[in-house]
Amino acid sequence: MRTDLSCLSLTWLLVVLLVPFVVGGCGGSGGVPGSETDEGGSVTLGPLQVGVAATAGFRTLVLNSPGSSHIAFTALFGSRIVRLQEVGYGRIAFSGGIPGNVEICVMNTDGTGFANLTQHEGTDLEPDWSPDGRKIAFCSYRDAHNKEIYTMNANGTGQIRLTNSAGDDECPAWSPDGTHIAFSSVRDGDYEIYVMNADGSAVTQLTERADSDREPAWSPDGRAIAFWSQRNGDAEIYVMGADGSGPTNLSRNSADDYWPTWSPDGKRIAFSSHRDSNTDVYAMNADGSGQVRLTSHEQTDTRPNWSPDGRRILFESFRAGAVRLFMMSASGSEENRLFGASTLFEQEPDWCPVPSVVRTLIGPNGSDGGFAPPFGAARPLVVVGLNADGLASAAALYLPETRWGSLAVSALNNIGADLAGLKVTGTDLRRIDEDMGRGVKRRQWVLTGSPATGAALVFFSGETGKVASVLTVADANLASAQELTTQAAGGQVVLQGSFTQAYSAADPQRNLVTGTAQTVALDGRTGEVVSVR
Repeated sequence: MRTDLSCLSLTWLLVVLLVPFVVGGCGGSGGVPGSETDEGGSVTLGPLQVGVAATAGFRTLVLNSPGSSHIAFTALFGSRIVRLQEVGYGRIAFSGGIPGNVEICVMNTDGTGFANLTQHEGTDLEPDWSPDGRKIAFCSYRDAHNKEIYTMNANGTGQIRLTNSAGDDECPAWSPDGTHIAFSSVRDGDYEIYVMNADGSAVTQLTERADSDREPAWSPDGRAIAFWSQRNGDAEIYVMGADGSGPTNLSRNSADDYWPTWSPDGKRIAFSSHRDSNTDVYAMNADGSGQVRLTSHEQTDTRPNWSPDGRRILFESFRAGAVRLFMMSASGSEENRLFGASTLFEQEPDWCPVPSVVRTLIGPNGSDGGFAPPFGAARPLVVVGLNADGLASAAALYLPETRWGSLAVSALNNIGADLAGLKVTGTDLRRIDEDMGRGVKRRQWVLTGSPATGAALVFFSGETGKVASVLTVADANLASAQELTTQAAGGQVVLQGSFTQAYSAADPQRNLVTGTAQTVALDGRTGEVVSVR
């Protein structure tokens, strides 16, 4: 099951991590690799793909979430974690102006990974990813003087022509189940909407009007198709059943409206509209209500395309002196140009619907793009911090595999508004490995001493998501270690117990306890150790 981070808030994310989990794959070869070899299966938690030995035993525990933080902390445990990867939606297909030609290209949202896929002398336009991310449909002038529809593999191989008509065939759009492709065609004298099987067979006409019907877009549930039509005199956004029934005008205004595209949850439709003497990107509810303007610029903004998590919208704009790709939040804020493509212009963007690996934290060597995953092999417990941009932090506990059965995890409460924490009990707890970022050596909190470590209290900074301090107690003192009180005055968290070790982020290798300590005070904001008595 994939849980999309649409309109993420901390409260929403905590709810997401509490829902029942279902074993699921990663959406085909365009998704996250490795699920085929996981012993038990794969579960998805927002931006995380987790391979576990037994999904029935896998557990999540939401920790105290700091009220001042945008980070939600969750412990993952209960089954051997054999793979832990952060995934993201980074691949964008577009038609790009390669010198002397227009080709179908791809790149990541940060401008990296640029590739020319079609590499053909004929003009190639209007890419559309298949739902599993394995193929791209597009139209091309390559074999005649009119546009025909083609498909190819996601790496540009296997280019196949699907249509062959005397009139232009354009604007291919995959159905959500990947079995059909809707498209516009002028084969019968004017533009109409058609649908065919994904192999080009069984072409069926859906609209039949004297005026143009163009640019189909399937609803996420596959039951409806949005398109624009000039049947009322000007271009308007319509929606009809997937069989062509019941066309309804949604936009209903005197301006020309084009390029409808559905949000991933099917609740909104973004489109282009030529209102106020300029073309901008708008959005409305799926019934046509609540129309809002998202861009406002003196240059043309058009062809919107939603990100698969519903948080962002791509569009093309002439504001950079030539048509270029821009990205904004779904509310229209945070507009940014996409840089990095080696083209004269970029247009007609389409976001790949399946995720790609951003980072690997647990997995075999080389699974992280040449870097060794920071946590290496399987682990019994990982604590992650998630924010709106994905993975903010991760820390993994280490103890001998023969002792994994003794592991128990519980949340620490009453520790103030700025910290998160948990208590980990087990036999022979040895260290905590903390991820410090891609390509950066992990930080280790070594838990050693006499008597043997029986429990560890781990505190996380709500500001950074990183481990702030680690305290340990011996087996005989577990009960007293649970007695936590918070002193509001002075901004400290005071813990009463019998502690054998206390490590602070300022110096994770230095044990601040000599013998045993009865009281440890933490800075209530940073979580670092203030005093040991």
